[in-house]
Amino acid sequence: MIDYSKLFEEFFNEPKTTTYVPNKFAVDIKDDSAIIVMSVLGHDPKNIDINCFEDKIEIKAKKVTEDTENPFNQLISDIEERVNVGKNFDGRKSKAEIKNGILLITIERKEESKPKKLTLKLG
Repeated sequence: MIDYSKLFEEFFNEPKTTTYVPNKFAVDIKDDSAIIVMSVLGHDPKNIDINCFEDKIEIKAKKVTEDTENPFNQLISDIEERVNVGKNFDGRKSKAEIKNGILLITIERKEESKPKKLTLKLG
């Protein structure tokens, strides 16, 4: 028979290790822009570096403090992401803002790749 109380005790008394979990992002593509959304919760906005190139955007942030008392800080990891924006967007024409720990980067679509709406001629 398995002694669950012993397993429970061993699990919670083992030394804790911090595991790196890559930050994930989402992209919402619209007719004239795309929005990259990424959680930067726990990072100081002054320590977030965003570099915009024509074909990609680089996002970097380092974990600043090592606070072992606050368990939330164990969930914060360094950020290093590269997002390829594709040939239809210009990464250099981007805007960034942070709302409630969420980074929003808006990238404009190149003028020549914006969809053209046709009107039907009734005849």
